[in-house]
Amino acid sequence: MAISFTKKNKVFTLPLAHAPLFDTHAHLRSFWGGDKDPVDVLVRAHESGVRELMTIFDPVSDMSEETPDAPAFSRWLYGVLGAASERGAQVRVRYLAGVHPYGTLDYADGLHAQIAAALDDPLCAGIGEIGLDYHFDADDQIEAAPRDAQMAVMARQLSLAVERNVPVELHLRNDRADGARSAHADAVAVLECVGVPAAGCVLHCFGEDRATMERFLALGCHIAFGGAATFKRNDGVREAFAACPLDRLLLETDCPYMAPEPIRGLECEPAMIAQTADVLIYDRADRTGELPDEIAAAIWNTSNTLFGEAHE
Repeated sequence: MAISFTKKNKVFTLPLAHAPLFDTHAHLRSFWGGDKDPVDVLVRAHESGVRELMTIFDPVSDMSEETPDAPAFSRWLYGVLGAASERGAQVRVRYLAGVHPYGTLDYADGLHAQIAAALDDPLCAGIGEIGLDYHFDADDQIEAAPRDAQMAVMARQLSLAVERNVPVELHLRNDRADGARSAHADAVAVLECVGVPAAGCVLHCFGEDRATMERFLALGCHIAFGGAATFKRNDGVREAFAACPLDRLLLETDCPYMAPEPIRGLECEPAMIAQTADVLIYDRADRTGELPDEIAAAIWNTSNTLFGEAHE
């Protein structure tokens, strides 16, 4: 069944997937539209070709009366999965637990203990999203926490991932005027100091150039591309996608943020990864001569190699 979305009275139908799709980063608790039921979202995701999905639990930003901690989040997620399965949606959903850089000043022993405890949950596949954000968020009036404090919190959570041998997903964002790309430079320093988890390290929502990507590839990281890579101005990001080795290449939505072109501006959801995949895979095929079906299959296999099995 084809899935369609409407923007400005124009109907856009998602393309058919070349291979099963794995959304490696989504926020199923963060939809801002009142009409976005996570069960409906998973049904549409299944119909668009999504078979695996990694959602995020942040004990600072996602805490609510319904999900005050990771065990409650897990119970909520089991309920959503059960309801979606009854409607025919066969999408395996797991989660990562971690504190986003926005929560740096709230980070304390209690939160660290919550993340460590979450790793004992069969649905929890690792730690994320953690990292560094040096950008002033004018929309929400969020000032970046002090640089040293962000690096310390990133290092503490990264150390837990190394210790427990689980994958980690990194959020790295520079201030607009920062030509030195300080968040990425500092993240390299933290990774070199603490270590890259043997289970894997992902740069989530990559939006930089090929040279920046290659610094992290050299450390053993995977690179995940989302809807922003389809934006017209981001040809440098698409160049990076085309240059990324297939055994390090991932896709994501980061929903509800950054829906892909031509439905940019809508509230994003996992089904829309079908459009992101189609745009980026064909662009890569044009640049490299690879076959689209082979690119899509390789991304699916890489995603499952990273996240497919439980990590001891």
